[in-house]
Amino acid sequence: MLGRIKGIDRALLSMINRAARDSLPNEFLAMLRAEEGVVQELLLLPGTLQGEDSALLSLHMMPIDYTVVGTVHSHPGHSNRPSRQDLEFFRRYGRVHIITCLPFNERSWKAYDHQGRPIDLPIVDL
Repeated sequence: MLGRIKGIDRALLSMINRAARDSLPNEFLAMLRAEEGVVQELLLLPGTLQGEDSALLSLHMMPIDYTVVGTVHSHPGHSNRPSRQDLEFFRRYGRVHIITCLPFNERSWKAYDHQGRPIDLPIVDL
């Protein structure tokens, strides 16, 4: 069992924002992996669908992986607030969820817990 999530790797956050930018006008969506309490890797699931208004994971494609701690996705606009659909998904899977939005930089993202409450997730350099 993984302990508390203490931060996110700066290089991973940069990769997330590049992927979100490259996915425009669609949303980007992936799973998050953590090691020693730091989110530091993406897991891309086969069959993930990305659209302008939503993205869907094929959770049946997810391997048994106890390092997966949550999800990350982008909003193509300027809001990183979770939608009603986001909140429903957060409740079903994972402990930490990240939403990034335009302009896709170190200040345009926010982390949430499984209930959709904002959480502090410091950026760390590995």
